[in-house]
Amino acid sequence: MTIDTKGNLDPKIDEVTPEAPSSPEHREGASMWIWDDAGRFGLPRIAVEALGATWETSRTTTLNFGEPDGRLLLSWDAAPPHPATDEAGRPRVLGAGALKLQCVEPFEQWRLTFDGKAAETSANDMIAGRGPSGAELGDAANVSLAIEIEAQMVAPPWFQGTQNPEGQFVVGEHRFEQLFTANGTVSIDGATTPFDGGGLRIHRKGGNRSDYSDWYGHSWQSAKFPSGRAFGYIHYRPRPDGSVKYHEGWVLDGGEVLPARVVETPWMKALEPRGEEVSFTLRTPKGDYRIESETHLSTFFAEREMSPGVTFPPLQQGIARYRWDGEEVYGMIERSARL
Repeated sequence: MTIDTKGNLDPKIDEVTPEAPSSPEHREGASMWIWDDAGRFGLPRIAVEALGATWETSRTTTLNFGEPDGRLLLSWDAAPPHPATDEAGRPRVLGAGALKLQCVEPFEQWRLTFDGKAAETSANDMIAGRGPSGAELGDAANVSLAIEIEAQMVAPPWFQGTQNPEGQFVVGEHRFEQLFTANGTVSIDGATTPFDGGGLRIHRKGGNRSDYSDWYGHSWQSAKFPSGRAFGYIHYRPRPDGSVKYHEGWVLDGGEVLPARVVETPWMKALEPRGEEVSFTLRTPKGDYRIESETHLSTFFAEREMSPGVTFPPLQQGIARYRWDGEEVYGMIERSARL
């Protein structure tokens, strides 16, 4: 089954902002979740974030690498930006320091490269608060890590707000996500492992981020199966009075994209590195789809202050194993909760 991944979309939507924006609050971010089809490792969030106020001087980068036994390699940095233009002079590069994300062809192909140092820790240490964080990561970064990945899109982009959403996504932010196949290499201290796998990428521009004073947690999952079936959803935990904050999802089945709502959302209730059941049902106009799942590897980040008196709750970013009518694949998962 051939999927049209770009339709009649303006390619500029998937290119990067070429010049410094007028607003210091303007944001642009590109990120990826990547998994190995054999389940040997995963990269639960690789990201470059640009902010108008520091557009020409610094970008923040994040790279999380994990293995099922709990081993983690982390690299978070703030570094001078790479030039936004590619070899042909097109605005298609978002990068800083050791990390570069490049749009090869809008909505069809992206490329990821990383060549730097990472800090080694474990999921259990992060849960216990013993893992390095923030500025400590630079001091602990002693593992050489090099990654080269080609990402080929295999599903239409999901633009938030287009699948009959309930509630409101981030105000003023234009965001989409798109599933892809991944192939490339991961080199750790000179030992290189080729792999084939999959991933989900996100590209977002504009808007002010939430102050999180109205944030109670979320659940976000997505994956694609060999038959071509795929799904994605984001559900923000309802407010204490039961009112909807944001809820939207979709299912790709038989070449048709259906709007969906998740039933029995697998909210995070504890910090478990691996093996937690995170199954759910997606309800669509054409019926319910049951997807079984459990976590395969995870990173965990402690509650952190976003502004005076406002915190973001504990966060899990990981890779999960999914089963749907006999098919099995890996995919992404991210959750947060005020435990």
